[in-house]
Amino acid sequence: MKKRIYLILALAFFSILIQSTLFAQFGKNKVQYKYFKWQYIQTKHFDIYFSQDGYDIAEYTATVAESSLVSLSRNHNYNISNRIPLVVFNSHNEFQQNNVIDEYLPEGVGGVTELFKNRVLVPFEGDYEQFRHVIHHELNHAFMNDMYYGGSIQNIISKNMTLSFPLWFSEGMSEIQSLDGLDKATDMYIRNLIINDYLPGIDYCNGFLAYRGGQSFFAYLIDTYGRYKIGELMNNIKSLNDVDAGFQETYKLSIEKLSEKWIKELKKTYWPELKTRDDVTDFAKELTNHEKDGGFYNISPVISPDGSKFAFISNRDDLFDVFLADTKNGEIIDKLIQGNTSSNFEELQVLTPGLSWSPDGRKIAISVKAGEKDAIFLVDVKSGDKQKITTKFNSITYVNWSPDKSKLAFVGSDSKQSDIYIYNLNTNSIETLTNDVFSDYTPSWTPDGRYIYFSSDRGKYTSPELIPSDFKMSNYKSTNRDIYKIEVATKTVTRITDVPDSKLGYAQFSSDGKKMLYVSDESGITNIYLREEDSSGMPVIRPITNSLAPLDQISLSKDGKKLLFTGLNKGGYDIYSMDNPFDKKLSITKIEPTKFVMDKTEREANRKDSSSLVKKDSTIMTDTNIITKENADSLNTALKKQKDSLNLYGSDIRINFNSYNNDTNLTRYNSDSIYASNEKFKVSDFQNSDGSFNIKNYKIKFSPDLVYGNVNYSSFYGVQGVAQIALSDMLGDHRVYILTSMVIDLKNSDYALAYYHLPKRIDYGFMMFHTARFLLYNSGNGFGNELYRFRTWGGNISASYPFSKFKRVDGSLAVMNISRENLDDVNMPIDRSVFIVPSLSLVHDNTLYGMFAPVKGTRYNLTLMNSPKLGTEGLDFTTLMGDIRTYGKLGEGFSVALRLSGGVSFGAQPMRFYLGGTENWINWEYESDNIEIGRNIREYAFSVPGLPLRGYNFDRISGSRYALANFEFRFPLFRYLILGALPIGFQDILGTFFIDAGTAWSDNKSLKLFEKNINGNTVSRDLLMGTGFGTRIALFGLPFKYDMAWSYDLNKFSMPKHYFSLALDF
Repeated sequence: MKKRIYLILALAFFSILIQSTLFAQFGKNKVQYKYFKWQYIQTKHFDIYFSQDGYDIAEYTATVAESSLVSLSRNHNYNISNRIPLVVFNSHNEFQQNNVIDEYLPEGVGGVTELFKNRVLVPFEGDYEQFRHVIHHELNHAFMNDMYYGGSIQNIISKNMTLSFPLWFSEGMSEIQSLDGLDKATDMYIRNLIINDYLPGIDYCNGFLAYRGGQSFFAYLIDTYGRYKIGELMNNIKSLNDVDAGFQETYKLSIEKLSEKWIKELKKTYWPELKTRDDVTDFAKELTNHEKDGGFYNISPVISPDGSKFAFISNRDDLFDVFLADTKNGEIIDKLIQGNTSSNFEELQVLTPGLSWSPDGRKIAISVKAGEKDAIFLVDVKSGDKQKITTKFNSITYVNWSPDKSKLAFVGSDSKQSDIYIYNLNTNSIETLTNDVFSDYTPSWTPDGRYIYFSSDRGKYTSPELIPSDFKMSNYKSTNRDIYKIEVATKTVTRITDVPDSKLGYAQFSSDGKKMLYVSDESGITNIYLREEDSSGMPVIRPITNSLAPLDQISLSKDGKKLLFTGLNKGGYDIYSMDNPFDKKLSITKIEPTKFVMDKTEREANRKDSSSLVKKDSTIMTDTNIITKENADSLNTALKKQKDSLNLYGSDIRINFNSYNNDTNLTRYNSDSIYASNEKFKVSDFQNSDGSFNIKNYKIKFSPDLVYGNVNYSSFYGVQGVAQIALSDMLGDHRVYILTSMVIDLKNSDYALAYYHLPKRIDYGFMMFHTARFLLYNSGNGFGNELYRFRTWGGNISASYPFSKFKRVDGSLAVMNISRENLDDVNMPIDRSVFIVPSLSLVHDNTLYGMFAPVKGTRYNLTLMNSPKLGTEGLDFTTLMGDIRTYGKLGEGFSVALRLSGGVSFGAQPMRFYLGGTENWINWEYESDNIEIGRNIREYAFSVPGLPLRGYNFDRISGSRYALANFEFRFPLFRYLILGALPIGFQDILGTFFIDAGTAWSDNKSLKLFEKNINGNTVSRDLLMGTGFGTRIALFGLPFKYDMAWSYDLNKFSMPKHYFSLALDF
């Protein structure tokens, strides 16, 4: 038995070594289309890294970061102990190319904070207010990492920290801090959930709801118990090392009780609005239903010019696709674009969708992510033919087709601003309409083609001459969006609306151009408004909807008789239609503001009245940089009825870096006396004499991401030690890994050193390794079992070139030395061999992953490897291996998986494939003890398993060629399982039914799949077949599998064989 254990361990090592160095893995790619030339600037507390043309947004980041730090320090009653690095990208497309985070960051991820070095990554996407929000949001994560974990995973491991925050806490706290409390968007979202009884308790707010729900929960705590309690909560959690205990200590109530009170208060706030506002189905027809259709998003409807059809974006099939539907009933006519599965349609920009019909109704235009940059595609609705339009812009959004069919208006973004452009389809030329630092959105042509209406945060700055020479966006409040028009011929911009503290957009026009529909959230809920002129030519504005749910993304038919729009519905988004929108009249001329808007208006008025008192009282707090109950009460006295004072310490604090060195307010706010003793914050050369930042060139400097090790002593082996060290530079472009497992001396130990070079499109890897394994083996010399030492050492050079997110080619060259040494008989010569093994792999993967395996898509891997003969010691073989897998989703939780794999090896000493068993089989069984590793290490070092083939033991059949087919039907077995005897619960336990069939043979052996048995019945011989069922469960964070399988030979089933394993499904 001991012999077999050693054999399995040695076998597993060689198998892993071959597959990891020579057999490429699956997975999507992060493509570095651009070679980033990094520089950085510094403030007193931040290091801000940027690349080509990124200085302007880096400067903006510096201002916002220092301002955010003031707010966070005050509200959390804490001062950071380490500098925080921020990495700023010029666009979301460049953000996705980062090497700091290994995972691909899809659209919707506006920023990220990691814990190895507490780095913050943020992309500029053309919207400065969004950019400010994301910086502040992510800095709250970094701030909490510093406060609770010392700013690194290393601290968590070395100090054995166990504190963890639920998602609703970390994201909700970041939202409440970065948005200065509650905002309209969250108020609208939570209202919709409460009205429809869809809001769970706070502990069950996950995914997107963690952001909105967490923000609303903390807003309730602030309104009910006071702002100073937030800082008290944060410090109680730190001292008690427990989130639940922190809440109990601070509020004298459990999280569960606070959650109940929160929901009850929300019902009191929102339920009365049922009497004063309309349900969307009261005035519009539902065209989609996400609860029935699947998914959560049916968005960006665009109606065809004749009003008979509409195109829209939906994730009803799990990924975001573009569908064509009937306007009468919403029935799907066709899927025009399948998104997220090909390089031309990597992403459909669901947050800023750009869909538009051609005036003749034959094509639609759409802006998408297509590799390195965004592109515009023209899609023929009938034939499906697609024409790609590329531009110089990293980001393209809000495409709109001109009435004469010859032009496309769109918003293009570069490294520091977004503007409106026109693409001429006849000349393939681009014309710039706006050219300033302000953000522009939703361009829409007037019916005569003379004007383009758009929304913007530019305020009064309608021409470049009105913008001051020293204007900086960091000192400008950009939260408002009004509607403007620009004359295409003269590029003259005119302001159309002036609605404070609101966001307006999506202008649509009657056929004569005299009436305009648009959306506005001025009441606190986004509704549809009509603007027209009276007999005297004065504009008259009135709402045509008074909806409980926010309405957005309106699209009007050419004759103006049908309007489509998106509405929030039970936590998802659906599409609705309204007939004759210009004839709609409400009994009211103005929508009643929501409670949130009324409270905010009152607070603003109180703030202006008490501004002088605030200035006097603020000095009390800035001396200590800590909010206590006493000085908070003093502030509340000054503010009288003001419930939410976060605005005082949030975006209203604007730092002018032109006078940074002499700004006494900055010194006071940031409590420099507290930071003075920390050498990390003593930066003296971060500014030039003119107030600009000193730009420094980035230099590679390695620092540890993780250092882990332990040492022990064995009376047999002596001193033993295990160590793992991971090093990288600040931008993750250069990585070093060191792994050691020391036993007695170097010959008996395992160690490896690897370096990866990642800044360019081709990723390179260099690795050196040494391993030692010990095996009791009977060589047949009459001395019984003897102790052998098997050593493997060498190096590997690898390279990977991604064609796109979904396809790449991998190559490697490995040099391996293998030796076998009899430690009991020193006179026996050492058996040594040297191998050189080049390999090349083509990998494709566009799958969508579920809990334990992909549920949709296709992946394949084709690998060619070779080992040339080196004298008398090497092997001579050429091997081709293939593995293709396809997945289909049948419904929520149900899927099928089909896998075909095989391999063929040629040469004097071909590779060996062995079939039988399953991956990471815990209770393994081997077919026999006659394993060749003890006798022929050269051949066994290059053996590869063909798995799974359940119903059989390991190595049931082997050969130089193999073929294997696997089919699985996967289904939900238990959504929740609560044990009666123990207070333990499990969720999402999956079941599977499977069929495996495969064979292996050698070129010198006749393959015979079937034969006749002694009874004359046809039975399988070389074809092995097995079937059975199993369960999948996440156990202590690991994927645990149990399978029961029977082998089948066409005549009978075997006794069941049980497989316990730790592995994901194929």
